[in-house]
Amino acid sequence: MELNVSEIIDMNAHKFPSREALVFQDKRLTYTEFNDLVNQRTNALIDQGVKKGDHVSTLFLNSTEIVETIAAIWRAGAALVPLSFRASPDELIYILDHSDVSAMVFQDNFEKIIRRITPSLPNVNKLFCSGKNPAKDFIDFESKRMEQSTQLPKVKIEESDTATIVYTSGTTGRPKGVVITHKNFIWAIASGLVMNYSGYDVYDIHLTIYPFFHVGAIMNTYVCLCAGNTMVMLETFDPKKVLETVQKEKVSTLANPPTAYKMLLRVPNIEQYDLSSVTGLASGSEMMPAETRNHLKKVFPNAEISENYGMTESCGFLSTRSGKFMDTKLDSVGKTSPFIRLRIIDKNGNDVAPNEPGEIIAKGPNMMKEYYKNPEKTAEAIRDGWLYTEDMGLFDEDGFLYIIERKHHMIISGGENIYPKEVEEVLYHHPQILEAAVFGLPDKIFGEMVVADVVLKPGEQLTYEEVAEFCKEHIASFKKPKVVHFVDALPKNPIGKIMRSELKKKYTT
Repeated sequence: MELNVSEIIDMNAHKFPSREALVFQDKRLTYTEFNDLVNQRTNALIDQGVKKGDHVSTLFLNSTEIVETIAAIWRAGAALVPLSFRASPDELIYILDHSDVSAMVFQDNFEKIIRRITPSLPNVNKLFCSGKNPAKDFIDFESKRMEQSTQLPKVKIEESDTATIVYTSGTTGRPKGVVITHKNFIWAIASGLVMNYSGYDVYDIHLTIYPFFHVGAIMNTYVCLCAGNTMVMLETFDPKKVLETVQKEKVSTLANPPTAYKMLLRVPNIEQYDLSSVTGLASGSEMMPAETRNHLKKVFPNAEISENYGMTESCGFLSTRSGKFMDTKLDSVGKTSPFIRLRIIDKNGNDVAPNEPGEIIAKGPNMMKEYYKNPEKTAEAIRDGWLYTEDMGLFDEDGFLYIIERKHHMIISGGENIYPKEVEEVLYHHPQILEAAVFGLPDKIFGEMVVADVVLKPGEQLTYEEVAEFCKEHIASFKKPKVVHFVDALPKNPIGKIMRSELKKKYTT
């Protein structure tokens, strides 16, 4: 039996017909209603000429419509190319041209940007507008949907078919298109289910703020839906709205990057919200500072805090530290996920001993197929079936994984390896520092020097000398920053991850 991702919704429409699948603002969809809408959207796409194997892009804020549309694209046998609403026109043009997109589905509030970029995209010949009042020169997706049957269309989809081409952030050059098959997604979802649920009858209400151009949003949603749970969505991230929604919907689990949790904790009078329903807080994309974790324990007293490690190329899940180890293995990202193998290797490709650092490589059925139209980068990333992550890490004696640093973020100063996260962790312990990012810049004598951009808490003041002295008390002197910039904010990508590459560009160009 071969499965494709959209079948999960159809199966659960029969298992849990009246259970709520999606909640967004005042819209609540049962699994049956959700499945019917997906079928209508799929039939509308097919009726308008979208064929199996076509590449179809989406440009939406979070909503039930984007989840329906993603499932419909898959059900039509097409490949999804999700676009970031934060991308520049030039970035969008590059991705759409490079990925060979022939049709676009977009929310009506992006009409202006669509009109700006489409003259540069002669191969995009179908423009579906989702909204109440689309312009006449676009295909009215909502009207076309309402004309269609709710019957499941007969399109044969195989596990080896491309489900999605997700473009990476492009911090080291042009973004790369990560090709993910239906098989990759199915195995990643299965892994997520095993890690997150002790029994199939567990019923949870999840809240997501991840945008649906990010693989984390797709994976979190489909793990939730595969378990027959309810996914509550917010259009965009608003810390106060998150807390209000948790209280109103009795949300049981949240998944956010550390930056979002930091922003939640800064909401005034947070103790006035009833957050007792939350039993799980999941975090990923980067390591959570200890101060943030300790604060979350106080604000969400009934919640276990888990931390995940993954990447777009692996459909997310590579390891998870469950909440029961949040005190004993607090800096770890946990044990290797089911169905996956992880190794830590040295520069010669040999496995290292426990507690020795090296590069993390991964192997499993959820690893990407390739980088789209980029055989050179594919050959660099996948060797003998192993995905080379370019992340530095180590296993402890109990098999728990610890992430040290991205390999290309490591600073080599005077022949010494310095990991920015180690320095950042010290800076986050300073009572006057709110956020910090550490990176390397060229140094004529030592090769590279340690530099930190620091955001202070409101009303606080610090000098470089005070920061350097604090660091010397907690780490070796050669690791302390040689330069500290006090800034108002740090550059972040759409999921809140600090972009060190942007900081380096700022000071070298």
